[in-house]
Amino acid sequence: MTIKQYKGYAFESSCDRTPEYAEFEKQCKKELKAQCKKAGFNLHSFRPNHFEWSAVLEKDGKFIYVRLSDVRYWDWYNDVLIRTMAHAEDWHGGSNNRCSFNEIGDTALRLHQWQMRQVA
Repeated sequence: MTIKQYKGYAFESSCDRTPEYAEFEKQCKKELKAQCKKAGFNLHSFRPNHFEWSAVLEKDGKFIYVRLSDVRYWDWYNDVLIRTMAHAEDWHGGSNNRCSFNEIGDTALRLHQWQMRQVA
């Protein structure tokens, strides 16, 4: 199953991570890695959580934070949080931006270009 096929999917709610969510998260990570590769980023870290995850992308020593909110109660496909980071542990980061899941790589690249202009 691809990520787009999960769009609108009603995930079972549970106190624990369900097998269906674990498989979805695995697919997210796989597709995120593919987007990173295409945009020239490394997947610096991927942090699973309870029905949500966050990731840090890196390119040229610059970092981008990505967060997918709780898939049970959120339009996760169309509302991914993405922002710049001053360093790999900067959890406050820059201004919040939003994009759809399939736009993460392109949005990260745009934010990276902005970061690079700030240093020049």
